[in-house]
Amino acid sequence: MSNTVWGIHTTDDDLFLRGGVIAVGFEIGDASKLARTREAFKEKYKELHPSASTNSVGVSAGMIYRFVCEIEIGDYVVYPSKVDRKIHIGKIIGEYEFVEDADFGHQRKVEWFAEYPRIKFSQGALYEIGSAITFFSVKNYADEFINPDTAGDDKNAGFVSADEINETTNDF
Repeated sequence: MSNTVWGIHTTDDDLFLRGGVIAVGFEIGDASKLARTREAFKEKYKELHPSASTNSVGVSAGMIYRFVCEIEIGDYVVYPSKVDRKIHIGKIIGEYEFVEDADFGHQRKVEWFAEYPRIKFSQGALYEIGSAITFFSVKNYADEFINPDTAGDDKNAGFVSADEINETTNDF
């Protein structure tokens, strides 16, 4: 059983929560047709986005590669919804699928099994899943999301006010 925890952001709560998937929308076509190497993903991304910077190619192709090649069935996924302001936790239950003509065509089926208010988690955990990237690995606070009901009682000891969070986010 895997304990890998992934984080993801979207603007389509309905697709994620009602559709039972996580998805990303990078335009590279059906990624299952590419060789399972980072270089193949970078080459395809550069081919379709010739004006993209080297950094942009690396970040974007890397996210797609991880989404297609590194996620395993049984991995956890954490989705902080901006719509309902809750943290949704699920498990990956499906292989990579490409959905032609979808806004977010790279998809994996998820079984959502829990949702919690943000206050349930430490400030550090919330910062980690507040990543600026769409799809990312959760490492430092993974255990807190895998076992939210057994998180330490001192998790809010370093409580930060909403104003401080907004200021830090704006600075970032």
